[in-house]
Amino acid sequence: MLAFLMLLSSWTVSFSEERSDSNDRIGKKFVLNLGRDFRDVVVAPKDWQGPDIFRLAAVFGTGTVLFTLDQDIFNWFQKNRTPATSDFFGFITKFGDGGFLAGLMAAMYISGEIAGESSLRKTALLSLESFITAGVLTTGLKTIIGRARPKAWEGSQSFHLFSSSASYTSFPSGHATAAFAVATSIAEQSDSAVVDVLAYSLATLVAVSRVHKEEHWASDVFIGSAIGYFVARKIAALDRSRGRAKATLAFQFTPRTKALTLTLGF
Repeated sequence: MLAFLMLLSSWTVSFSEERSDSNDRIGKKFVLNLGRDFRDVVVAPKDWQGPDIFRLAAVFGTGTVLFTLDQDIFNWFQKNRTPATSDFFGFITKFGDGGFLAGLMAAMYISGEIAGESSLRKTALLSLESFITAGVLTTGLKTIIGRARPKAWEGSQSFHLFSSSASYTSFPSGHATAAFAVATSIAEQSDSAVVDVLAYSLATLVAVSRVHKEEHWASDVFIGSAIGYFVARKIAALDRSRGRAKATLAFQFTPRTKALTLTLGF
């Protein structure tokens, strides 16, 4: 017994558990987080306060102004389009395609796995969460609202509620939503102003391309961009709030001190 106590006289045993274990890897933890975060995003409005209401009012007000100008903005784009702008925006719009963004997120995840960079893996998974969550919300709104696309040639104020036709899924823009969801997720995890500027600039060009290509009205891409941006911001905040939970158990036996300490951190 004496020998055992002497052995413990300078020995501290500790163990730790991260509540966010596997948060940077695809798997069951990711699926659970996705479900919880989707629910929290959907119910978030019930807890909105002053600043949140102000942001909603700003987005709604800007969207309303654009709605009244949609036809004029569309006409301006068509009047000033050239073969060069058509080629440019035809290329840029691909950066809002689901297939392209899925490839980008996969590349980030695989690069993080190869390089052993958990930050890259986490950025990829948060981007995927935001992409899925914002995409589901946007798809639901498209079906309910049924706004006619410019290519339907029915004008900017034609609506067919609960339509399943692709010609009536203009509002909001799915490409703009997806581009801003991923761009914001990247910016939220990045410490580089250059990366932030590049991500948001590319997302903005994707949104503009949708109007240039006669796929959406200006208000469609604005609201879609706002959905992608705020959903990604919310999911990044939820991820930060999960944080880490750590438990440390320490034994200390000395001639003067005999202690057992349990520390919990959240």
